[in-house]
Amino acid sequence: MFFSWLSQANDYHLNINTEPMLPYNFYSESNDIVGINIDIVKAILKRSNISANFNIYPWVRSYKTTLSQSNAGLMSTARTPEREKLFKWVGPLASGKGFLYKLSNREDVTVKTIEDAKQYLVAVVRGDIYQKVFQDLGFELNKNLILFSYNAEYIKPFLMGKVDLILGSDIVIPYMLSERGSDISLVTPVVKIPDTQGNYLALNNNVPDEIVEKLNNALVELKADREYQQIIERYKKQ
Repeated sequence: MFFSWLSQANDYHLNINTEPMLPYNFYSESNDIVGINIDIVKAILKRSNISANFNIYPWVRSYKTTLSQSNAGLMSTARTPEREKLFKWVGPLASGKGFLYKLSNREDVTVKTIEDAKQYLVAVVRGDIYQKVFQDLGFELNKNLILFSYNAEYIKPFLMGKVDLILGSDIVIPYMLSERGSDISLVTPVVKIPDTQGNYLALNNNVPDEIVEKLNNALVELKADREYQQIIERYKKQ
């Protein structure tokens, strides 16, 4: 599925791919693609006179599609040393502080360090940078690490106690819980997760450098305005 966001007489056109990740990129009730980083990117596209299609797929498909299309972009993407030369980068966009969370009433789950978390079942998104992060830390698939297609998919088994720990941030978790009629008091952050350099718009290496520069300059201008913070506040849940 895709959402087309166009203006007239544009300087360039992008196909921007992403995954369902509340509240950064997701479908609204009216089936529009919205979210914090979607709205930020739309704002800098408008300032840059660049048009775009937005597509939501599972992460692995979005990643591979962006690498294969000369005018493609991928968001919201962690900028890592392994990915640095694979893309051209616009950002950082918006991101929160990442933690592993447990249910507050789960007294049987005691975690103070990442090493402690290996005793429990941790949920992450398939193909996401955190799958590699946790496997590099010694977590094993289907033993203490379980994969889902997108982050909202693991909230239900987590709330049912079938998953012990989930990955999230101080922006993502309140939003996901609110969507299910709950609030942040239901969960407790137990350990901070390794930093992955924030969320970016990663562009195919064939996108012209002047387009990348134009978008980065527009982002600097957006962050200097009230509009940037207003976009973030619009989606925040307590």
